[in-house]
Amino acid sequence: MISHRYKCIFVEVPKTGSTSVRHLLGKPIKPHLNLCEIKRLMESYWVVRGGRKNRILEWVYLTLPAERRKERGRRQFESYFKFGFVRNPWGRVVSLYERNEAVQMRQEMTFEEFVRWIEYSSATCIHSSPHRYQLDWFVDANGKMLADFIGRFERLQEDWAVIAKKLGVSEVLPHARANPRARHYTEYYTPETQSIIEEKFKVDIETFNYRFGE
Repeated sequence: MISHRYKCIFVEVPKTGSTSVRHLLGKPIKPHLNLCEIKRLMESYWVVRGGRKNRILEWVYLTLPAERRKERGRRQFESYFKFGFVRNPWGRVVSLYERNEAVQMRQEMTFEEFVRWIEYSSATCIHSSPHRYQLDWFVDANGKMLADFIGRFERLQEDWAVIAKKLGVSEVLPHARANPRARHYTEYYTPETQSIIEEKFKVDIETFNYRFGE
């Protein structure tokens, strides 16, 4: 999401506390875009929403030469603070399985079956996307890092405090849509399913230095 008020771009990786952050920063133009997609959006369109003035500007903006729009959007993208959060892949898979939207799925599929589905799935959230890894949300097509800061869901409040100071917003992050579980995520796994997730998300595990049980 793009916040012009705070001059920042928030990468909404599903199941990493996105709802809580949006509660403070506002609604996105379009949810769950990666940084590449947001950059292309800013380089092509008027990305301020709300009110008759911006509706007119959105139309007028498209009459400008494409190169002029691209250069303006590029400068704006580079000047905004770009951040997001990642999560331990084993814990994130459990959260995807236990999410509120998946009640019917849980009635038809055990966690072991869900893990085997994840093993061969090209996307790992309810939103259609090309992301296999969480890292994919933060890099360009050549693997270049576009984010200025990537926090961890496991220390959400602490890392948010760093971001909040940068943006000048509240350091208290409301935990919206909490999904408490009686079991720790490690209790969902067998040695086989643990290995499946380790292999599936090897890039995230190595890039962000995650371990099973953290």
